[in-house]
Amino acid sequence: MNFTVQLREKTGKGFNRRLRAEGSTPGVIYGIKDPVSVSMRADKALRFIRSMKGATKVFNLTVESEGKSEEKQVILQDYQLSNWGLKLLHADFLEVTEDSQVSLEVPIKIINEDICPAVKEGGVLQVIRRSIPVKCAVKNIQEVIEIDVSELQFNESIHVLDLDYEEGVQPIVYGRNFTIITVAGRIEEELDEEEELEELEAAEGAEEGEKPAEDSAE
Repeated sequence: MNFTVQLREKTGKGFNRRLRAEGSTPGVIYGIKDPVSVSMRADKALRFIRSMKGATKVFNLTVESEGKSEEKQVILQDYQLSNWGLKLLHADFLEVTEDSQVSLEVPIKIINEDICPAVKEGGVLQVIRRSIPVKCAVKNIQEVIEIDVSELQFNESIHVLDLDYEEGVQPIVYGRNFTIITVAGRIEEELDEEEELEELEAAEGAEEGEKPAEDSAE
């Protein structure tokens, strides 16, 4: 993967506003050396970002300046969209080497949902988190973490520490083994309906039990 940006000498809100009015957007490259200000075509940059589909990928960034160019190995660190999500307002790139340690969110991919016992019985998989925070070297970055639900039963959940990670990849967990996937659906709904019915019958029985006492008093 490769993307091209232009070196940007001028900075500041006023210049950035003019840049966006011309169809470009500002960006910054951080990391190995001092920060470098760049600009890029906003529409092309947004298409490039969307082509990664949420995955963190290492790619070559070509920085052009006065007829010269320089290649940098980067990851997309962050970006900002307009309120409606139609325009790219800013992009941050992190320059890396293969051994650079990075923290990032890796998207999940559910597999074997069609043979999941809970789904076969009418349950619905609820995805609590669509990505998992991890720490690893750039050379060990996973584009996606696959989660096998082929043995997931009703009233069971899959937590972040239940998963197998590739060598060198560590999930970031702060004191809580948070839930990634759980099951909801038919069985739980039927239990709720039964409880409601029992409460209704109990209430009706109490009302019927009061009536004879009122008749005897008369």
